[in-house]
Formats: sequence, C-alpha cells, structure tokens
Amino acid sequence: MTGADGLERRYRRLLRLFPAEYRREHEQEILSVLMAGAAEGRRRPGLADSADLVMSALFIRWREMTRQPRWKWERRHWRLIVRLRVAIGIWLLVVGALVLGAGYWWGVVMALPAALHFYFAYRLRHAVQS
Repeated sequence: MTGADGLERRYRRLLRLFPAEYRREHEQEILSVLMAGAAEGRRRPGLADSADLVMSALFIRWREMTRQPRWKWERRHWRLIVRLRVAIGIWLLVVGALVLGAGYWWGVVMALPAALHFYFAYRLRHAVQS
C-alpha cells in the first residue's frame, strides 16, 4: 500500500461522517480535491483537513435535520409533539419563576431551554404544514 492509498482510505473513512445521500453525490469530487491538495508523500490527513471534514459533516447533517421532519412518527404525531414541547416550555418557565421567587438568580436561566422548546415546536408545526 502506497502513501497515497493510505491517505485516500483515511479520507474515505472521514467522508463516512457525511449522510449517505450527500456522499453519493459529492464523495468523488471532495476526495479528488483533497487528494489534489495533499502534499507529496503525505500518509495521513492533516488536523485542519480532518477538522474541516468533521465540521462540514455535522453542519450538513444539522441542515438536513432542520429542513423538515424525516421520521414517520414525527409526521404522523406532530400535533402531539408540538403540544408536548409547548407544555414542557411552560413547565420550565413555571419552575424558573418559582426558583426566581425563592431568591435564586439562576431561575432566569430556565428561560433558555423553555425558549428552545417553543422554537422547535414552532419549527415543527410550520415544517409539517408547508
């Protein structure tokens, strides 16, 4: 096995982090650019290349998750999930208010997870309805 074969194999291993559909469309292109940009005799991907591939894979997976619901149960039971998220958000606000009323300043921090629950309920509702 030459250094180029080992480097290509390691790049392919990193490319497995990408979603399968994205990999089918773009793997050869990404791999050819990475191999063309690699220094002569290099056996392992550099730290910057590896970090860039991992971050890109995470970003693409996050983008696909937030685009629209993919799970069948989420499509079928979206009303239940939206109501549950809203109920959890309200519960977090109530707990935060009780903690704040007891004199602890960190009760304000409960507003952030509550806001996230409201936001995700809003996103799910509009993703399913559109």
